[in-house]
Parts: sequence; structure tokens; C-alpha cells
Amino acid sequence: MNKWWWLLLIISCWTAAGFAIFGSDQRQNGGDTPLPRHVERIVSLAPNLTEILFALGLEKEVAGVTLYSDYPPEAVKKPKVGTFWQPNVEAVIAAKPDLVITLGFEQQRNIAERLERIGYHTLTVNIEKVNDLFEAIEKIGEATGKQHQTNELVADIREKLNKLSVLLGSNDRVKVLWVVQREPLRVAGRDTFVNEMIELAGGENAIGLTLHKYPPIGAEQVIVCGAEVIIEPAMKQQDPAEQQASALQYWSKFKNLPAVRNKQFYVIDGDIVSRLGPRLYEAVEAIARCLRPEIFDN
Repeated sequence: MNKWWWLLLIISCWTAAGFAIFGSDQRQNGGDTPLPRHVERIVSLAPNLTEILFALGLEKEVAGVTLYSDYPPEAVKKPKVGTFWQPNVEAVIAAKPDLVITLGFEQQRNIAERLERIGYHTLTVNIEKVNDLFEAIEKIGEATGKQHQTNELVADIREKLNKLSVLLGSNDRVKVLWVVQREPLRVAGRDTFVNEMIELAGGENAIGLTLHKYPPIGAEQVIVCGAEVIIEPAMKQQDPAEQQASALQYWSKFKNLPAVRNKQFYVIDGDIVSRLGPRLYEAVEAIARCLRPEIFDN
């Protein structure tokens, strides 16, 4: 399975899965095993969790990560324990972890329960929306004794977002169509972290309320939405310039759409905008540069 499909599957998972958040006692869902006092070996079961651990200065403690945990670059060198969707329990155990950090959707929840039953400590966090990210960082920091670094990281992200908000001002919001895939055409709806990032970047989702978080849409809906900017996350297996060129060809059939008429469609870094993690500000800025390029040009 290529990396782009992995990103798409994560999005699909977020649309359907229920996420479990730890209570104040930091115990795994319904489990009775408290977290260890000292954590020296950690296994991360998602790329964005890996990014959080590195951002908190825990790179030496990371003993295992899933495939596609490739940021920061040092994460690539860490032992692999399977994929995001199918972690290898034997590989996790072989890493001799003091703590295994997971997300709350069904597959990872099942892995966490199996590990708990045989005596391993797990921490499950929910990262579905922006506020969830901050809560997850705080829980991971508390579990690993990195409260000071946690406070600094969260404060830094919030401060940068606030400064960007001031820079963008209160001008009219730009209508954005966020494309998850073209064939069949699927976009980001409003009940998503993508929608939150669009709004933080000074935009408005061109798609109204939908039944699904990442709904398929037809040509009529594209025309009616009136998008002024179209954004696509870059696919790793395709050269960005080639994807930009194919976007020009694909969207040319919607000549009356403002974004097409003004050639306002962008291909941006898929890893940054598809992983809700410590690079949140970088993701929002990347979007803002598409919506209000004149501000950054100046």
C-alpha cells in the first residue's frame, strides 16, 4: 500500500472510528494498570504520535515506530513495529517498551487491550480535532515526565497561530475546496480538523454541512460551491510539479468556478497537512500562503 493511500485511510478512519480519551488517572480504556513512574523505552503506533515524542525531546526513549513515521528524519532510523493499521504485536514486545502509545480507533484499541492483558503499559489518546492535539500532547508529556517541554510546545504553537491570526486580520474569508482525492472526487467536510485548519488560515470551507466528514461530491456540487481556492495534499509517489500540471488539466472542465478561472489551485505538502501533530502551525501557514499570498510576499 503506498503512502498516499495510508494518508487517505487515516482520514477514512477518522470519519468512522470512535476515539477513546484517557481520564485523569491516565489508565488505558477500562484497564486497571497504572502507567509506569519512569519511562525509558516507548513504542509509538502512529506517525503523528512519533512527531509528538520527538517534539518533546524523547527521541532517545523511542524504541519503535510504525511504517511511514518519517518525521523528523531521525525517526526513519527507529525499529519498525508494523503499520499504522496493523501493528505487529511481536515486534512491539521485542522492543521491550515501558510504554506503548496508541490512538483510539478500533484496531489500535484492540492492540492496546492485548498488550495490557500481558502486562504492558499503554496510553491511548484521541487526536481528531485541534483541541484534541493539545490534550494529547499534555497527556503524553505527563505520562513521560515532560510537563515543562509540553507547556513550552503547546504555548509555542498557540503563540504562532495567534500571530498568524493577527497578520491575516479580519478580511473576508476565502472559500476553499479541499480535495482528498480526484477519482472519485472526495473532499473535506466541515466536521474535520482540515476544516479547522482552513478557518485558522483565514478561509471558509466551500462545502456546506454534509452527512460524511469526507464526502464524495459530483460536478454539480463543485460548480455550486463557488470555491475561490482549491487545495490538494501532495501525493508522495508523484512529483509535485506533475501533480500541479494534472490538477490544471483536471479542473479545467470547471471553467466557471472562480478558483479555476483565476488559476488558484495548489498542491501542498501532504505529510504536514494530513497529520495532525506538532507541525500544526506549519500546516496552517502553508494553507494561508495559498489563500492570502500577498501578505507573505510583503
